[in-house]
Amino acid sequence: MADFEQGYHPHVRVKETGPSFHTSELLSTDTPLKISKFQKCIAIFSRLSGVEARGIERVSDDERQSPAPDTYARIFLLWLSSSLTGNNIIVGLYGPSLYGLDWNEATICGTLGVILGSMCIGYMSTWGPKSGNRTLVVTRYFLGYYLSKACCLLNILTMLGYGMVNCILGGQVIYTVSGGRTAVPVGIIVVAILTWFIATLGVHLFQLYTRYAWIIQILILSIMVGSAGPSFNTSSSLRQDTPEAIASNRLSFFSLCLASAITWAPASADYFVYLPSTTKSWRMFLAGSAGMSLAMTLTTLLGIGLATGIDSNPAWVNASLASPGSLLAASFSNLHGFGRFCAIILLLGAVSNNIPCTYSAGLNLQMLGRYGPRIPRPLLTTLEVVVYTVCAIVAHKYLREIMENFLPLMSYWIVAWFAVCLEEAWIIQRGRDYDWTVWNNPHRLPMGLAAGASFVFGILGAVLGMSQSYFVGPIAKALPYDCDLGMWLAFGFTAVVYAPFRLVELRIVGR
Repeated sequence: MADFEQGYHPHVRVKETGPSFHTSELLSTDTPLKISKFQKCIAIFSRLSGVEARGIERVSDDERQSPAPDTYARIFLLWLSSSLTGNNIIVGLYGPSLYGLDWNEATICGTLGVILGSMCIGYMSTWGPKSGNRTLVVTRYFLGYYLSKACCLLNILTMLGYGMVNCILGGQVIYTVSGGRTAVPVGIIVVAILTWFIATLGVHLFQLYTRYAWIIQILILSIMVGSAGPSFNTSSSLRQDTPEAIASNRLSFFSLCLASAITWAPASADYFVYLPSTTKSWRMFLAGSAGMSLAMTLTTLLGIGLATGIDSNPAWVNASLASPGSLLAASFSNLHGFGRFCAIILLLGAVSNNIPCTYSAGLNLQMLGRYGPRIPRPLLTTLEVVVYTVCAIVAHKYLREIMENFLPLMSYWIVAWFAVCLEEAWIIQRGRDYDWTVWNNPHRLPMGLAAGASFVFGILGAVLGMSQSYFVGPIAKALPYDCDLGMWLAFGFTAVVYAPFRLVELRIVGR
């Protein structure tokens, strides 16, 4: 395959030049960027305060953290803390309440879905230490310089959507705990401010926060199990549904749980670029997959349990009709004052989930334009928080509709993107090294023609198989029972055509 790669040599390394914080890489490895006085002031402030001012610039080996014995434990705890959240409990509710699954069916489908999605997160996380680049900068080596910008835009929408969902959920909990005296928008603003503070200071404070936040979150969720668990209905129900309907509902819930996890894949390496390049990929994969799997399995099972107990608990019926956040607060109701305190502490989960999505969206904004890296990431982070806070205040009455449509829709493009990443790394460039210093030079990166054409096929598959309230594709209509196959057809169509398209591109273009 060597003759395919004339002009594109990912294994050839280029010496880095410029200031120690690598602002010379902001335009390309060949065109140094003049450093403004404002950027120098930001760099000085960063060194004095500990705030992370670095944006999408590559972290070179000499800037990485030293190897530490607790590296893999910190990776595990980061994903554990980030995923012990109320929005994942809400996903679990849909197993029995929307798809009519009993405890056993929902537990098996939900657990398998989040484990598979978590494995995708664990794999993409490994590219952070390997490259020193953020996730969607790494995928410039797979999709090309320009197509990766489209993925950045899509991921910004995904992360802002998560931020909005978490803020709404936090606002609903505070409204319920206060007995209606504190308006939902007030709770939304509280969650937003806490998120802004940590996300603006950077990944270092975030990693410190997640090292300990999981303890409180585990305790609160354990109290929820003790308080609400007696009302869970874990017996198998005898239903009159047809086998086709049962199979469709199982697949739909499995897909929803998979989507709730895999939506983190385009951001998963962002938090590990400071780890040393000697970090073992297989151990990192296991640590990341295990941390997210454990957290999402626990929260999804809690959601399933709450949904199975609604019919036998009048208080839960009223709460579920009011809002998903009200149901979470109602699960502590038999603990009275202490239960209200636990519901408030549950907001830590919303903050933990909001921090990484806010941080990554700021990085993605810098990747959109040529001059994006010149805009300080903390300023972009502030802008994002304002945007999704306003959206949350406007749309706080529609959390159910947002959750039902948001996760599947975002998963369509992510699985197509993931298929391209897997095939490029494991089939096209298998065994080759990458020159990570050319991350911002479009002339040294793939053109992305094959990836773009494959994405078109992936979108076609998603449209043909999707089944949402606003549109049902022809393949989904042809099924004997409603089932959303958009995610699976998007992945399958992309995976089938990408490898041959890419080989042709290498033959003709050479990179």
